[in-house]
Amino acid sequence: MATVLDVIAAALKDLGVLAAGETATAADAQDCLDGLNRLLDQWAVERLSMFVVTRSTWTLVSGTQTYTVGVGGTVNIARPEYIEHVHFQDTLVSPVLEYPQMSPLTDDAWAKLQQRTLPSPFPAAWYYDYAFPLANLSLWPVPNRSGLQGVIYAATATAQFTTLTQSIGLPPGYWRALVKNLAVEMAPAFDRASALEGQGGPGLLVRQAIEAKDAIKRGNKRLMDMSIDPGALVQGGGGSYDINTGN
Repeated sequence: MATVLDVIAAALKDLGVLAAGETATAADAQDCLDGLNRLLDQWAVERLSMFVVTRSTWTLVSGTQTYTVGVGGTVNIARPEYIEHVHFQDTLVSPVLEYPQMSPLTDDAWAKLQQRTLPSPFPAAWYYDYAFPLANLSLWPVPNRSGLQGVIYAATATAQFTTLTQSIGLPPGYWRALVKNLAVEMAPAFDRASALEGQGGPGLLVRQAIEAKDAIKRGNKRLMDMSIDPGALVQGGGGSYDINTGN
């Protein structure tokens, strides 16, 4: 399995910094590790760079509306930028029953709630405020019964690397995407900015980096259930529309 140092060596060879059989100096390798983590930091806000959605649970406390989300928070996971779903499940029945009916609230919808602390046996909606380093996930109405767990489905970003010898276990396509994009990221630091230029546009290396990243994003697309905003539905009687007459 490839290591971080293998990615760095391949990127530096693409830049012409290393020749076949040469190895990077400790200082250059560390600089490239920092550059690789800068890339992953950016990819952590790009939904299609994430290949997995992780399901996590936490205990809902009766009468508690808001829970912190992030490492060390009540929901102790990496703080997500993208939440796919928030559900709740009833652990007092067997088998445990998960309810998927909760709806996300926008900033505007949350701000317009007139009875924000309204109690209810079960919540119907959730609001995520994206605070950092711990975000806040609030449920509405406030559940006031025991035996409930929250369930969060969050897109999980690729974790940053900690050592040069760390093994890289990622899906197909990521190896090339990391190598080519790291080469582009580090070109200015190694005085190879000219390698990024072509005649009248981006050079070959830039095009390869874009192509490789586009490939993993295509691979990370998933089928989705079609939905419609209830406000767009026809209300009241009538109900049919003829595209030929406009009525």
